Amino acid sequence: MSAANSTTQDLEKAEHSHSEGRPIGRTITPGGHPADYSQPAIPAQHRVHGNPSCLGLVSFGCGFFLSSALTLHTRGVQVPNVVVPVLILYGGISQSLVGWFEMYLGNTFGATVFGSYGAFNLTYGALYLPAFGVISAYTLPDGTLSPQFSQAIGLYLIAWFIVTMLFIIGALRSSAAVLSTLVFTALAFLTLAINSFTGSDASRVAGGAFGMAATFCSFWAAICGFWSKDATFAFLTPSPIDLSSKDN
Repeated sequence: MSAANSTTQDLEKAEHSHSEGRPIGRTITPGGHPADYSQPAIPAQHRVHGNPSCLGLVSFGCGFFLSSALTLHTRGVQVPNVVVPVLILYGGISQSLVGWFEMYLGNTFGATVFGSYGAFNLTYGALYLPAFGVISAYTLPDGTLSPQFSQAIGLYLIAWFIVTMLFIIGALRSSAAVLSTLVFTALAFLTLAINSFTGSDASRVAGGAFGMAATFCSFWAAICGFWSKDATFAFLTPSPIDLSSKDN
């Protein structure tokens, strides 16, 4: 073997020249390893992102279903504490994460909606956690709740009604699935706030019914996104009923 061949031949690949035609040179890195320049560059790869809104919608619907069922005293259950871990550990965490993912993907509306409702789940759950001291702050010396507590809850729900109205206006040209979810959510907040202010049993029932409607509309919007042809039968996937204008 000639001296020229001994310096240019790649002993590992039995190649005498680079794919571009230049000789292959073997050099030693500072760490003592051979540097192989015959490897091609890493090809460009394009990431494929999933749709995070499906998780947000399902977790929203699950939390709203359970809270609405308790509001309606389903199966005679009137103590609502079982909803707290669902709101915090499922709805609150999931929707907050979805909000950040939507922001990363450039969807400002989705980021604002899911980030806000994630905070709603977390704050509503916190009302029942002793560590936050909300209920204890309204507890009278005789152990009963002050009338101010129900009024404060009413104001809390009115605040979320206002926030949801902002979302409704921003979703007028989205889809019927998303818009109806927001509309029924706003009605649930409003009627439950009236119940807190007045003690009206009719508004409690109406709030639970609107909450159930919001639940199923949320599930409708969610399955439009993740019941894909790759996961299930195409004929099972419903339409979200697009409301956007094709012109502008």
